[in-house]
Amino acid sequence: MDLKPIIHFATLAPSGHNTQPWKFSASDNVIRIYADATRRLPVVDPDDHALYISLGCALENLVIAASEYGLTTKVEYLPDCLKANLFSNGNENSSALFRAIPLRQSNRSIYDGKPVAEAHLRELIDDNIFDGVEVKALRTNDPQIEWIIEFVKEATRLQFQDDAFVNELISWIRFSSKAVTRTADGLTGAALGFPSVPEWLGTFIMKTLVNPDGEAKKCEKAIQSSSLVFVFIARKNDRRHWVDVGRSFERVALTATSLGIAHAHLNMPCEVTPVRKKLASQLALDQDEQPLLLIRLGYANPVPHAPRRPVEEVLDAT
Repeated sequence: MDLKPIIHFATLAPSGHNTQPWKFSASDNVIRIYADATRRLPVVDPDDHALYISLGCALENLVIAASEYGLTTKVEYLPDCLKANLFSNGNENSSALFRAIPLRQSNRSIYDGKPVAEAHLRELIDDNIFDGVEVKALRTNDPQIEWIIEFVKEATRLQFQDDAFVNELISWIRFSSKAVTRTADGLTGAALGFPSVPEWLGTFIMKTLVNPDGEAKKCEKAIQSSSLVFVFIARKNDRRHWVDVGRSFERVALTATSLGIAHAHLNMPCEVTPVRKKLASQLALDQDEQPLLLIRLGYANPVPHAPRRPVEEVLDAT
C-alpha cells in the first residue's frame, strides 16, 4: 500500500523550534524514522534529547495514523532508527486521537485561565501509557506553581543572556511570509507575536528590543493565564526513554486537542542543565530520572498552524 499518507500524519508532529528533524524511508510495509543531524539544535539541545523527543512524537502520530488505515504497528528501537513494522488487521479505527492530529498546534498565546474539569485532567494523565515515563500535573492555583514559575524565569534569563542561544533561535525564526513559504519550517514571526517583517528587521528587533527580563515576565504571564502545567519525566536518561517521552507527550497533546484544550512548551528549565537539576531536586526525583518536558495547558483561541515540509522532502528514495 501507499505509505505516504501515514508519513504525512507523522510529519505533523511538534519539534523543537519546528526544525522537523526527521527523515523517513518506506518499503514492504515498513517505515523507518531517522534523525536528521542537519537539523540539530546544538546550543539548546546539545545531547539531542529534544530531537529524539520530537522523533517520538512523529512515531506516535505514525502508530495512530496506521490504525486508521487498518494496520497494527510493531515498533523496534534500533541504534540508527525507529522501525515501524505494519501489519494489516482489517479493522480501520478512526479515533479521537487520529482526528486531532491535523488540528493539534502549539499555542503560545495568553490563555483564559478557565480551569480544566477533573474528568478531563484524569483523561489527559491516563494517556501516558509508557512505563518509562512519568507525568506530574499541577494546577496553576497550586502553591507549588510558584517554584515552577521561578525556574522558568531563571532559565529564560540565562538563555537570553547567551548570544549563542539567541543566534540559534533567530536562525529558526521565519519573520516574513516569504521565508515561511521558502523553508516550510521554523518558528513563524506571527506565532511569536511579530508582524510579517523583513529578516533583517526581525533580527534587529530580536537583538536589540528583546531582553532577558522581558522574556521572563512574558513566561510568567503565560503560566498564570494557564490552567495546568505538566512535567514529563524520563525514568532513565537515554534515547529509548527520550523517544517514549515524545510518544507520551504527543498522546496527551492530541487528547487535549480533542477536548478543546490548548498547549504550549515552557521547556526552558529542562533545557538549562543547572536549572533542570534544581527542578529534579524539587520534584524529589531519583538520580536516573530526568524532567525533560514542561508543558502548559488551558483554553485559548486557535492560532495559525506552523508550516510543514511536504512528505516528498523528508522521504528518502530507498
